[in-house]
Amino acid sequence: MSPRKHTRRYRWTAVIGSVASCALLSGCFGSGDSQPTAAHHTRHHSRATEPTQPTDPTSTVGTSPPPTTAPASSSLLRFSPPSNGKHSHACLALHAGDDPAEFLYYPVLVKATSAVDLDSVTTVHTDGVVVAGSWVAPAPQTPSTGTLPGWPPAKIFTQSSSVQWSQRVSAAGAALDPAQGWYNVFLRIQVDPTPGDSTMSGVQLTYHDASGSHTDTWVDHVTFSMSC
Repeated sequence: MSPRKHTRRYRWTAVIGSVASCALLSGCFGSGDSQPTAAHHTRHHSRATEPTQPTDPTSTVGTSPPPTTAPASSSLLRFSPPSNGKHSHACLALHAGDDPAEFLYYPVLVKATSAVDLDSVTTVHTDGVVVAGSWVAPAPQTPSTGTLPGWPPAKIFTQSSSVQWSQRVSAAGAALDPAQGWYNVFLRIQVDPTPGDSTMSGVQLTYHDASGSHTDTWVDHVTFSMSC
């Protein structure tokens, strides 16, 4: 695979619904059965209050604040949306000639209940999937999560008020400060279409604190296929 080839066509078929109405870069998830209509999907999570919209006039990425509380996967980390949630399944289309297909995968927000240092952030995946980079960044007040095709991500995303892309740091060695609150997790995913269908089943975070090392997996089911 050649990670330097970035120009290609993508078609998306996502099977993810949203838990809040939102304005997206190119598609929208409703609280019902609506699906994204174009090459980008963004998933949201919100409290029972009405979702807020980004104030950045150059971006249409829908946003909503994370819940005040979220189910814990361990005693140290919290995730939003919850692990293995209602909408944690997607199929992303691959095409012959992709070498490889690339995606920016930022599906979850994480926060620590006490100070921890990340050792690695990757995905649980099958053959054909490579994690080519991972970062974390403090989440803005109205954050977003989702998946984007292609690499590098477009300016409409990197300059959006719904992420703080310019503040990202390498996940390995990053300190999660409980006072900061939520962090976006960003992963650069490369997928080789030749082995057939490939899958990811979650984001795995390995970290440590004064008590020792820990590993948490936030469960999310993604299939990469030519037959989505």
